[in-house]
Amino acid sequence: MLDLVIVGAGPAALSAAIYAARDGFSVRIYERAAIGGIITTTDMVENYPGFPEGISGYEISKKMREQAEKFGAKIQYGTVSGIEKTASGDFELLVDNEKVLTKAVLLATGNDYRKLGLENEDEFTGRGIHFCATCDGPFYMGKEIIAVGGGDTAIEESLFLSKFSKVKLLVRSQLRAQQILQDRLSKAVEEGKIEVFFNTQIKEFLVEDNKIAGVLAVRDGEDFEIRDTPAIFEFIGLIPNTGFLKPTGIELSTNGEIKVDNFMTNIEGIFAAGDVVENSEKQLVIAAGSGANAALEIRRYLNSK
Repeated sequence: MLDLVIVGAGPAALSAAIYAARDGFSVRIYERAAIGGIITTTDMVENYPGFPEGISGYEISKKMREQAEKFGAKIQYGTVSGIEKTASGDFELLVDNEKVLTKAVLLATGNDYRKLGLENEDEFTGRGIHFCATCDGPFYMGKEIIAVGGGDTAIEESLFLSKFSKVKLLVRSQLRAQQILQDRLSKAVEEGKIEVFFNTQIKEFLVEDNKIAGVLAVRDGEDFEIRDTPAIFEFIGLIPNTGFLKPTGIELSTNGEIKVDNFMTNIEGIFAAGDVVENSEKQLVIAAGSGANAALEIRRYLNSK
């Protein structure tokens, strides 16, 4: 019987693990993908306190993991597919067909990348269609590539890509990014590193010789092609990793985020923190803070038992 199982291993999860394990509770984290979550794909984090020169997403995730493990938290790879409350008020989790018992649960599952939903998208994911500039951008050095999106992430990633490629940025309507990022984008446009296409959407991926060769897009109602571009980077938003929670009775918002009251869900003993929580700001420092706050609430809950 564990004191706390944390589902997910992003900044909120690792921050909570640091607090809970340091308090002496037995803590186990289960993660199905990357330790650190999608922040590991960010080239440079400039707005996390304590790092005036910035720090890579991978490096800060590594430091958080080391700190959690230092205090005794155990981190394992595994997919949680079910959560049930037992007659005693504890919880039974199904992890890769193995049952795990715990007194409390923290859901910090974060999000996955949203896709355009076009034909051939899944087939060419990882070989022409990408979601991480840091991971895959260097493969296209010196070539023209396409980026899609108009928010903070789209601008940040496009600026990173423009270090070694000419970027054609397709924006569905208008930019939604912070002004500082828009200013940096304007400078890159002036320098000829990025070309922006407003009111533009991709209708079809163009494929030649079983490779991505460009896109058929529509701008202001007129179709046009962009060719000789071997890669499309999609930065169009995130989808909460909560599909597995639907049978549990945990209350979700209309877009799948977890509803909480002081970090507890509608089921006593199950908590949630980080980007997967309803109306979260999707910022690293806020996710880490919410994990710490959740851990304090979990401590009160466990002590009361």
